[in-house]
Amino acid sequence: MDNKAIVKQMIDLHKTSFGNFFSTMVTLQDQAEKMMKTFVDRNPGITDEGKKVMDQINSVYKKNREDFKKAIDEGYEKVEVFFDGNAAAMFQDQTKKIFDLFSYQKNWMPFDFMKHMEDMAVMYKKGYDEFNKQIDENVQRMGQFSSAAKKPQTKNK
Repeated sequence: MDNKAIVKQMIDLHKTSFGNFFSTMVTLQDQAEKMMKTFVDRNPGITDEGKKVMDQINSVYKKNREDFKKAIDEGYEKVEVFFDGNAAAMFQDQTKKIFDLFSYQKNWMPFDFMKHMEDMAVMYKKGYDEFNKQIDENVQRMGQFSSAAKKPQTKNK
């Protein structure tokens, strides 16, 4: 299994887990809202204005919950696009072009500043390479874990 497929599986697993958690949370919150509404409706001490305030609070809460879910879904879409389209390599290339363009302005740029910019470019490249190395190692570990989990386990007596 290649790295992209493993990363896609990891993203899908996380997305499914979050979806299950979120739907459970929504169910529990809706049930709590129903219980609170029943309590408020049957309590003679709560005025109609108090009931309206409770309804407003619940509607704002639901809207914010839906906005949160929408933001999470958009985030998952961005992550999937990032890993599907080699966006990391494109980002590195674009950043290198910007640094190169900036560093080619040697005629007007002070030497110290130019040296600092070149050092930053080297540091960025090194950090990017180390990050990619860690990602590749983690993806390999996930692949090994996945293949080990599929092997039948035998009991030793």
